[in-house]
Amino acid sequence: MDFLAIDYRNPAFSIAMLLIVIAAVATIDHLIGVFKRRFQDRKLTRFLSRFNSHAKSADYKAILNYEPGALYSLILLAGIYYKSGDYSETMKICLALLDIATDRNTRVTVMLQLARAYFKAGFLQRSRDILLESIRLRSRNHEALELLLIIYEQMREYKLALEVLSALRELGDDVSRETAFLEANQLLGDPFITESKRQIEAAELIKTSPFLARLLLSYLLPRNPKLAWECMGQEEAKATIDLFWNLPKEAINEAKAQQIPLLSELYTAKGVFESATGSSVFELDLLIRLGDNRAVCKLEFEYRCEHCQALYPVHFDRCPGCLTLGAVAIETVLSKNEDTNEDSANFY
Repeated sequence: MDFLAIDYRNPAFSIAMLLIVIAAVATIDHLIGVFKRRFQDRKLTRFLSRFNSHAKSADYKAILNYEPGALYSLILLAGIYYKSGDYSETMKICLALLDIATDRNTRVTVMLQLARAYFKAGFLQRSRDILLESIRLRSRNHEALELLLIIYEQMREYKLALEVLSALRELGDDVSRETAFLEANQLLGDPFITESKRQIEAAELIKTSPFLARLLLSYLLPRNPKLAWECMGQEEAKATIDLFWNLPKEAINEAKAQQIPLLSELYTAKGVFESATGSSVFELDLLIRLGDNRAVCKLEFEYRCEHCQALYPVHFDRCPGCLTLGAVAIETVLSKNEDTNEDSANFY
């Protein structure tokens, strides 16, 4: 048996055994990868069957079966339909593509487009489910995480939204603004905190995060007007000028309003008191100069996104168009007051 011991000590034998082990490990790893991909494909097919329960996308499937090279052309077509606002047709194309496409990157791209279409059409839960599945296929999916954040925010799932922010922070994003916004909303909706503590913390947040002034002051004004007025300053007045214009006269803190230039001009223009002689805001300046004839005019407000410049009739925290957070600018607009009498209207 001594000759066997010599063979075991032979370097060639050791190298051969090492190569056999490496080959075996590589084969096992390859087989595991194959079975894993097949399992993921079956799971994805079952998942997508929830969204494709009828033959809406049959025409596009027929095109792909007849001409597989049309896949990328249909991806472009889905993008065109999406940009034109035809979300239904976008969904049909994307569902057909997902049924045919086998490449993982292509599937992730199409799933993101499908999730966007569902989001724009108002199907938030469907969009969320598609995004979660696409993130499972590609974890470092920045665009999917950003859209998922907005969906959780709109669904008021603030805890889950904060978890998404943690992932975006790991990818290198500055999410301090979004974190403060979500934490403020979480504070206002927390059922396990006393009302007095909530109001105090809201006032503290206004000091540390001034861009949250509108959100927090609209909460404080009807509940604790005294504390709300204590938080007021020139910048806070700019963010809430429409709220304070529509504030009932008995709720106005005249002493505090006189200390803030914009509010002093605002209430002089409204005729509540006479303390300002003019204003840097054209519409307020005109109302001040009209004096007793200011009733012929009506002050209204529009809300402009400073990022995409779109105008909206109601206030927003996140732009409905470009989805930018905290980019709202309040625009003052004068219009004819139809409630005035005929003489006043002729003066106007």
